[in-house]
Amino acid sequence: MRKIFKMLMVTAFVSSGLLMGSSVFAKTDKPRILKPCTQCHEVEENQLRGKLQSVSGKAETLQVFMGDASWQLKFNKNTELDGAKAITKIGTDKEILVNYTQNGDEFLATSIVVKQPASIPPKWIIGVKEMEKLVAKGPVKGNYSLFDARPGKVFLEGHIEGAISNYDAQFEKNVKILPQNKDQLLIFYCGGAT
Repeated sequence: MRKIFKMLMVTAFVSSGLLMGSSVFAKTDKPRILKPCTQCHEVEENQLRGKLQSVSGKAETLQVFMGDASWQLKFNKNTELDGAKAITKIGTDKEILVNYTQNGDEFLATSIVVKQPASIPPKWIIGVKEMEKLVAKGPVKGNYSLFDARPGKVFLEGHIEGAISNYDAQFEKNVKILPQNKDQLLIFYCGGAT
């Protein structure tokens, strides 16, 4: 009898949590900004900045990845969108800024801004063939310094020959490793367009 009573109490607790919109289980201390985003951005109240994890057009929901946690939000026809043709057309892992409202445990995206790739003047871009020639010469003869701006553990997995690890999140701390010769070509590369 005692086991049945305990089982009924647990069932009632779980059921009440589900009926109350899972507020019993809601995690309120989730981060609202992905750690790499903190290098350049801050978030205001009712904002999220992270990477798009998934979108369901049918359920009108999206998940925003924050590292150790994800946020699930609803969207609708009134959700403003900047930087993509449709919410369902935003690629996964794209950096997004979401403004939202909260009603109980439900979050509604009021606007979504998709981060666009950096606009780099063409004269600053080094093509693969030119890079191959420089690497073949080496940093001294080619008069360049090559920096890998990816996290250190990614650098250790593999990098371009002659590259120096200078993770962009720690750039200020590593300024001392920049060359003293201001006429030397500085080349930075990372995991893709940002």
